[in-house]
Amino acid sequence: MSQILKKRDEKQRKRNRIIYETLNKEYRIMLKDLSTILGVNRNATTKLLREAFEQGYVLPPQLRKRSYANLKEYMYFLDCTYPHGLYKEYSERMNVSYHAVMAGFASFWIISNEEIDVEGNVLYEGPRSDYYIAFAPDHSWEKAMQIMRKKVEIFNPEEYEPKKFIETHWNETVEWDSEDEAIFRAFKYDGRNPLTPIMRKNLVSSEKIYKFLEKLPECCTVFTRYFPKSLVSYDPHLFVFETDYEDFIIELFSELPTSAFFFRVSNRLFLYANVDRASVRKAGTNMWDVSQLHIPLLIDDLLQRDILKKADDAIVKYAWRKDL
Repeated sequence: MSQILKKRDEKQRKRNRIIYETLNKEYRIMLKDLSTILGVNRNATTKLLREAFEQGYVLPPQLRKRSYANLKEYMYFLDCTYPHGLYKEYSERMNVSYHAVMAGFASFWIISNEEIDVEGNVLYEGPRSDYYIAFAPDHSWEKAMQIMRKKVEIFNPEEYEPKKFIETHWNETVEWDSEDEAIFRAFKYDGRNPLTPIMRKNLVSSEKIYKFLEKLPECCTVFTRYFPKSLVSYDPHLFVFETDYEDFIIELFSELPTSAFFFRVSNRLFLYANVDRASVRKAGTNMWDVSQLHIPLLIDDLLQRDILKKADDAIVKYAWRKDL
């Protein structure tokens, strides 16, 4: 019976992987085309897609604004005494699109669509860069750690060349009106939402919505995320790094099997990653044993080699997001 279950689980994993890789390339792919790729009929494809989303193996394609002057978002990382009270307060502020209570280097994280005055000790603040979302490799955590340690061992600072994975457009503007904003909000957490209801609800023409989709790569980052064991199996961590080798750090942590995303605030590199619990919490001396090898030891190694100047992290305890 266990063999049957293993085969079923592996079949499901492969199909989820196919869904992720396909949406990563073409996030609004037609169901009939996805059916052909999966090798099942349209009804089965609809069911597989819904299950992948609902069970947290693949997140629906999402949109985030790029960092143009007229689309800026601001982030604040605070150390405050009563973060739970602030959480309730910011839930009611409509200029705040996301806020979270954390445990670690900061106790509170705010994302706002305008500059705001905040309470508490501000650790980092400012406009964020564009997001860079890593493509999750199809390998295990053990393999990821082996690859990452090897990359660290052979890294030569003298040969480092920036690749500019993260971009900023703070001094540029892009065409964006109230209709664009309405369409963006309709697609923000699911880029596959059907067009007709969006047009009807927001009273926008088909010409406008197709023009929006055409210019979308210029204005927004479009991404989906993948979690081999489902999202609930991993802990959400936010890492903050100070480094002269930003793109190497991005390449390094892009080896994680869950989709990591990166951004820059106040000249610091931030990594938001859903991390396998064993990779963070277990410790030991055998660095090549996956049950012993974990991310904090890797970060210590990066610090010792002066690849990182400073590093810290926090775990996101709970968060609230708004469709802004």
